[in-house]
Amino acid sequence: MNWRIIPVALLLWLPLPTRGAGDAPLDRATLHGLKAVNIVIDQLDPAIEELGVTADALETRLLARLAAAQIPVDRTASEFIGFRITAVRGNRGPFALSLTIGLYQPVLLSRDHGTRTATQTWEVESILMADPKQVPAASFETADQLADRFAAAYKLANPE
Repeated sequence: MNWRIIPVALLLWLPLPTRGAGDAPLDRATLHGLKAVNIVIDQLDPAIEELGVTADALETRLLARLAAAQIPVDRTASEFIGFRITAVRGNRGPFALSLTIGLYQPVLLSRDHGTRTATQTWEVESILMADPKQVPAASFETADQLADRFAAAYKLANPE
């Protein structure tokens, strides 16, 4: 066996560092001046919908958390909170769930102001494992925590 190949193979296996939106001070600064947000729930995996985790239930919880934090929701706002749950399950084992909340905002390219798009400027994520019976409670509790993290970041960027 060639022992020099193993370190190279290990390096190739490691994930490459990426930098997307997060909750660092620069990411939080993109929330400054935000007047209101819309809410978009990504399409859910039918397997977790069957367990009771629905888009309506998640939206209701997010709306309640934002209202409690006095963050205005405007269904016509171009800035929106995107909420996503990615679920994976082996044969009959627990679910692995990734729950993500992010703020998307319209942006213009600095080199071409005619090019407009929406991009994620702030994000937090939580990953957990749950038995099927615990998926609804774990998902809703985690959604509440993520909404509270958004509210905290919003308040830091927009002190009264």
